[in-house]
Order: sequence, then C-alpha cells, then structure tokens
Amino acid sequence: MTKERRLTIRFVAVFLIAYMGYTIPYTLLIPFMTEAGYTPTQRGLILAGMSLVGIFGQFLFGFLCDRYRTVKKFYVATMVALVVFCWLAYMTTANQFFYHFMTIAFTGGLFQIVVGLLDAWTLETDPYLVLHYGKIRAFGALGWAIGSPMTAWIVSTMGYDKLGLANLIFTLLTLGISWNLRDAVKVHTNEGIKWKDVGQLVRRKEYIVLVAILFFLNVVQAADMYTVIDKILELGGSNADVSLKWSFQAITELPLFFLGAWLLVKFGGKRLLLFATTMYFVRFIGYAWANSPFLLIAFSGFQMLTYPLINVASKVLIAEESPDQLRSTGLLFATSMSFSLSQLISPVFFGFLVEQFGSTITLTGIALGCLIPFALGLWYLTMKPLKKEILTKA
Repeated sequence: MTKERRLTIRFVAVFLIAYMGYTIPYTLLIPFMTEAGYTPTQRGLILAGMSLVGIFGQFLFGFLCDRYRTVKKFYVATMVALVVFCWLAYMTTANQFFYHFMTIAFTGGLFQIVVGLLDAWTLETDPYLVLHYGKIRAFGALGWAIGSPMTAWIVSTMGYDKLGLANLIFTLLTLGISWNLRDAVKVHTNEGIKWKDVGQLVRRKEYIVLVAILFFLNVVQAADMYTVIDKILELGGSNADVSLKWSFQAITELPLFFLGAWLLVKFGGKRLLLFATTMYFVRFIGYAWANSPFLLIAFSGFQMLTYPLINVASKVLIAEESPDQLRSTGLLFATSMSFSLSQLISPVFFGFLVEQFGSTITLTGIALGCLIPFALGLWYLTMKPLKKEILTKA
C-alpha cells in the first residue's frame, strides 16, 4: 500500500469519527430551542449570533493558519472550545434567552470553524487528498448518518444535558486518531502573510463571483435546515422525524461523494454547480407541495444531487481561484462569506416569512430564488481559473 493511500485511510477515519461527533451539538438545535420555548424570531436571533461567530471566526482562523503555517494546531484548539460551549449550551432547557444566545452562538459558530479547518487540513496536506477528497468526505456523511439517530437516542433516553458528555467522548476519539497525522503543507514567503495580502482574493472577480454563487446556494441550504424542519414540526413531526431527515440525507450523499473525482474530471466543477442549482429548484418545489413529514423527508433525498456536488466542486474551485500562499484564507473566507453569512441572514429572514406567509409559500419563493445562483453560474462558466486545473486524472 502506498503512503498516499495510507494517508487517505487515516483521514477517512478522522472524518468518520469527527462527523459522528459533529452531529451532537448541531442536529437538534432547532428542536432544543423549540422545547425551551423560544419563538421563531428568538431562534433566528440566536442563530444569527451563531453565524456571526462563524463569519469572523473562519476568516480569522483561515488567516492565522496561513500566517503561522499550521492548520492542525488551530483545529485541535477549536475542537476543545467546541466541547466546552456544547456542554454549557445543553445544560438547561430553561428559557434563558441571553444565556443561550451566547452559548449556542459559540457552539454553532465553532462547529462551522472546525468543519472548515478539517477541510483545509485535508486539502493542504497532500495533492492526492485533493483528488480523493470526495471519497474522504463521504465517510463524513456516513458519520453524520450514524450520529444523527444516535443524538436523538441520547436525548430521548438521557436528556439534552448529556449531549455535552457525548460530544467530549467523540472529540477525544477524534483527537486520538488524528494526533500523529502530519500538518498541512504551507507555502513559505520571505515576508510572511499580512492582512493586506487578503486583498489578492477580494480583488479577483472570478473568486468573488464563485463566493456569491456559493452564498446563494447556502441560503437555499439554510432553508432546508430551518424552514423545512419548521414544516416537519408544523405537520406533527417529532425529533425522530428530524433526525431521520438528517440521516437519510447523509446516506443519499454517499454515492456522489465517492464519484466526486470522476465527475469533476468529466464535467468540471462549474457545470456541477449549475446542475446542483437546478436540482435545488426541483427539491424545494417538492418541499412546498409536500403535506406530510414522510414526503418532506422523501424530498430531502434530493440531497444526493445537490450538496455533495456543491461541496466537492466548490473546494476544488476555491483552491483554483486562491493564491498558493493563501489557500487556508481562501477556503475559510469563502466558507465564512457563503455558509456563515447565509446562516446569519436566513434564520431571521425565513422566520419572518414563515410567520407572515406560512412555510409552503416561503418554500416556493426559495425555489424561485434558485434562478439567481443559476444566472451567476452561467456567467462564471465563461471565466478562466487563476491557474491550471488541479484535477487531471481520476
């Protein structure tokens, strides 16, 4: 077995265990806040706070990773911080808005940061891992599929307050199997990385258009995390239905994650983004039409044709559009501006729309909103990358 394959297997193990642990602080946030008695608007404000931590945290940590030429050390530090805030957040289901505003904000924000750091660590360790990132990430999806029902079982049998302990156990396992993995490989510069160097990213039109596409796609994905769950609960669904949705989506992701490298070589990342955008339109039309938790869960199976394609394609495209010495900054800045910023806007905006018009009309409007990233994607298709394509063989 080659050293590249051994390295891939090590990262596969990290993703599997890490994502089982990531489900614990994240998948039942909405049911937890609902049980605590928070209104949709209050929940939106808490989730907005979570997104602010993610936005500034990812940008900061991406820059620090490039400046100090390490990803692994920052990943370990944020994993430890996530354990602390997860424990604090789920200690009580009492309606204590300012307490949960702080603890859930940092729990969700740190979740976003550690996911981005794990991606950066993987993609910057070896070019072989870039080519096979989809396969590695598939085991993250498998871990999520296992962890979601496990989280629901912990809550139903032992209560929300035991989630902190469960997260600690999986964090220790993750750090244990990743401890001897080598750090990301960074480009050395004579003067080091400074804040002004980030301007190389924001001045590049192609990079900004890509981030804009990912932002609108993540706005749509946020509705899947919040508005669709609201509709499941409105139609009489339970925590088990919510967990089933997460698990079912994670399982459907697996085939195209495994085929990610082949699809990228055959069709290119830009065309995959366009196809996924079209499938998001179909998916949300289905959500709007569905009149039972079962149908909502069934339409969530379109995750197979949306999220894995976007995830794999975007990582490679961001790497193409980012200067070599700013790869962590490019990856985490793009994630903060697309994923975390969308999480800031979406909960409050969609919570207001649901209160005013109901979930069905809101979901229909989200489907129509897919026209924006589709149009941007057509424009981006005409642009050339910063450097030669990373993927040349499957």
